[in-house]
Amino acid sequence: MGTSITELIQELRDQTEWQRTPVELSDKNYYDMIVYGLKRLYIDTQRASVYDKSTIEQREDGTFWFDQDLLIDEKAYVLICAQINFFKKVASDVNNIVGYTTDALTVTNADKPYANIKDSISSLENERRITYYKMVRFTM
Repeated sequence: MGTSITELIQELRDQTEWQRTPVELSDKNYYDMIVYGLKRLYIDTQRASVYDKSTIEQREDGTFWFDQDLLIDEKAYVLICAQINFFKKVASDVNNIVGYTTDALTVTNADKPYANIKDSISSLENERRITYYKMVRFTM
C-alpha cells in the first residue's frame, strides 16, 4: 500500500499555517520538506542504504505515495523533521533583518522574531530526539 506523502504535506501545512513566511510556499516547497524528513528518518535510523527517492511516485489522481508503509511514530518523525526544515528556512530570512532606517524613524531589534523561531526549532529538536528514542527498534 505505502504511505501518502500528500497526507503528510497537508498535515505539515496544517501545523505551520499560522507562521508567516517571506514568500508564499508552493506545493513543491512542502513536498521537498517532507522528502527532507524522509531522508532524515532513514539516515537517523541507520537505514540510509535502503532509502531510494525513486520509491516516491505520483499516482494518476495527482497524489504522491512512498512505497514503504511507515508506522505512526515514523510519520511523526518525518513531520517533526519537516517542521524543523520549515522553521529553519523562515529563520534564515528573519535572521537577515537586524534593523533598518527610514526617513521618519529608525527601527532596532527588528530581528526579535528570530528568538521565537529559534525557540520553536529547539522545541522541535527536543521532540525529534524524544520520538527517536521511543522508536526502540532503531536504538538498540
